[in-house]
Parts: sequence; C-alpha cells; structure tokens
Amino acid sequence: MNKFHVVLTDHAIADLKGIAKNLRDQIHQDLKTLECTPFPTGSLIKRLKGFRPPVYRLRSGDFRVLYHIGEETVTILSLIDRKELERAIKRLKI
Repeated sequence: MNKFHVVLTDHAIADLKGIAKNLRDQIHQDLKTLECTPFPTGSLIKRLKGFRPPVYRLRSGDFRVLYHIGEETVTILSLIDRKELERAIKRLKI
C-alpha cells in the first residue's frame, strides 16, 4: 500500500486557521485519509476538469479541499467553503 505525505501550502494553512476548531478537527481527519487513498474513490473525492496537473476535490463537511498528487506527496492547495467553490476555482492559479 502506498503511503503519501500530505503537505499544506501557505494558502491552505491560512485557510485552515480561519475555520472553527470543531470543523478543523474533521478536516484533519479527512486529510489523514489522503495519506492512504488520495485518488478518486466513492463520492467524496472528485477530479476537477480543465486543470494540468490534475486537481482533485475532497468533500469535508461544508468545506472542500483542493489538492494535487505528486509521486509520493499530496499537496493541499486550498480549503474552501462549498458556497465559494466556483469563485475560488476560477481564481486558483496552478
């Protein structure tokens, strides 16, 4: 079984600090699942269209975690409230 390292960008860390503690704990648990299975399986993870390298979205409660996958690294790009997702994707520069 592959073991990936989850790394947060500075932007993702700033996003995480702005989230309430109880929601942050849930997001941390969901990020731990990416260490074992970062690829799309089930309905919680989805590959977003139109991005190179591919960008994935993880549903975590009312938040969406945007990330991409390297050889052994999962890089968390941003944590976004689901209501702001469309606007944030358009601003995301990858």
